[in-house]
Amino acid sequence: MSNQSFGRGGGRGRGRGQGGNRWNSNPVFSRLGAPNDQGGSANGGRGGGFQQSNSNVPFGGASMVGPSDGPVQVSIKGCRGKPEASLRKFLDTKVGRPVNLSNINFRGEIMYVSVPSMDIAQELLKLSGIRFYGEKLTFQIKTHPVKFGAGAPGRDGAGASDSVTVRDRLVALLQTRVDPQGSSLDLSALSQDSIIQSLGADPLQDSKLFEAILVLATQLYTDIVTVNLANNGMSSLRPVANLGMHFPHLRNLSLMNNRISDLRELNCLSAAGSKVPLSELSELILQGNPASDAELRLPNGGASYVEKVQQRFPTISMLDMNPVTPRAQPVSAAGTSTSASTVPRELPFPVAQSFAEDQAINELAVGFLEGFFGLYDGNRGGLADIYDAAAVFSLMVDTTHPTSEFARTNSDSQKRVDFTAYIRISRNLTRVKSQHKRIHALVVGRAAVIQAIAQLPATRHPLQDSQRFSFDAWRADVDGCAQQGMAVVAVHGEFTEVQTGSLISFDRVFALAPALPGSPAAAIGSPCVITNDQLTLRRYNGFHSWLPSSELAAPAPVLNLTPEQQEMARALQEQTGMNPEWTLKCLESYGWNYQQAMTEFPQVRGTLPAEAFQ
Repeated sequence: MSNQSFGRGGGRGRGRGQGGNRWNSNPVFSRLGAPNDQGGSANGGRGGGFQQSNSNVPFGGASMVGPSDGPVQVSIKGCRGKPEASLRKFLDTKVGRPVNLSNINFRGEIMYVSVPSMDIAQELLKLSGIRFYGEKLTFQIKTHPVKFGAGAPGRDGAGASDSVTVRDRLVALLQTRVDPQGSSLDLSALSQDSIIQSLGADPLQDSKLFEAILVLATQLYTDIVTVNLANNGMSSLRPVANLGMHFPHLRNLSLMNNRISDLRELNCLSAAGSKVPLSELSELILQGNPASDAELRLPNGGASYVEKVQQRFPTISMLDMNPVTPRAQPVSAAGTSTSASTVPRELPFPVAQSFAEDQAINELAVGFLEGFFGLYDGNRGGLADIYDAAAVFSLMVDTTHPTSEFARTNSDSQKRVDFTAYIRISRNLTRVKSQHKRIHALVVGRAAVIQAIAQLPATRHPLQDSQRFSFDAWRADVDGCAQQGMAVVAVHGEFTEVQTGSLISFDRVFALAPALPGSPAAAIGSPCVITNDQLTLRRYNGFHSWLPSSELAAPAPVLNLTPEQQEMARALQEQTGMNPEWTLKCLESYGWNYQQAMTEFPQVRGTLPAEAFQ
């Protein structure tokens, strides 16, 4: 995905205090069942709301208002069902003094305890994330203590109705669903979450629940750029229509495996139907929804599907984990939005056609590729000598239509291609869901590989025109492999089907091992054998993307960058919108400390000249 992966994280974030507001004044939590509290907060008039903490407390922590002596209630998540005596001993050891837990009660998965003082409570907070019996513990100081005992609402199994309890549970939910950096929010499969189940609410039917989660996430985390809403069974996006308001800088959104049957549902998140659209969205996943599946079944469905999505989100560059050409760039640091078709993307380092780790690997790769494709086009049976006896071959067909500017105007790219002969053994994991078929689509063994590739259409690779190919080659040590000194060769190029005349783009990755003395490969003079061969086919998309940059011949400081520095420069330029020259100046001024550069950039960008973004 572009910046962030959609994965569940449990970590610490940064919270924003709510001043002295009582929770029953929050309309979202009030609608979820807040009591009519007219006479002060639930903790005996100590002053409502969370306060911003000056200490490093998870999720903004909530300092207690008033005296810090006397018993303090703390909630602990992750210890239900574990031996109480062991927990006491464990906490005493980690804190370094007796914790003296008392008044122990449970509500759902959360344990509520009292500790003698705020000092001990703060020490417990510092332990959030530590593992006990394999489970991660999460601690919170309860600024509004939860009441237990006869007549108290919300006893274990009874279900609480007050907004403080709802908020506490949702905070606990977010603690398990936000990554340690506080930038990725995982709200997938909410109905299966034990905390949601303890609320007795159906997230598919209760839009107020979604809204409450989003409001709380906005209060606790200010840097969310990734939201995962997969596997929620949503047929409508109305419950999350305010995503743009809550997360104005959202870049990655997954709606995978829901029940969205009409792409018009996306309107409520776009300028077509929202006053605060997702104007910076760069990645969207709709795979596994009836709407996307139906679009892909239409003639030329890949192109029309991309077209319809980009009408709503012109800035996306990844759709269903496939790259697409954005129609427009997100609003840049200079405050303007530009058309992707009129301003070419400029990398902070020159483009080179191929890469080889050293001259020896380069000579090996060039010689191997020339020999392999010569036999593949002219005598595939002759390839048997250079495949290992236990070689593995797999093929993947990508039938989606390429979306580059080149493909939109090139006749070979627009031409319909019949991939039937390839799809028969295709192992495209985004399409092939059956584990049985995934396994059996792998072709294993020299004889089986030769038989499989012999049945594929005859081809002609333009070996005489080197610019139509790009390759990367490097050494690789494979754990557990008896043959050391292996190499990986990844080649990108094109071929023509002899019978149909169709021009097809391909990627092919070979894992090569040294040919053993006396082996068939050594007998024909080949220095290596193929242990793995992975072939990917797609509609024609040209070769211009890897043609060498005109800057390659000119000496430039970027050529002296390490691979790590080049990656930092690329990432910083993408995040800030600065041109290559100013990207390098920024990184150099901060001693190539990427995190510091990103942190300080918002404060200094107003002082930068317009030319920094040209």
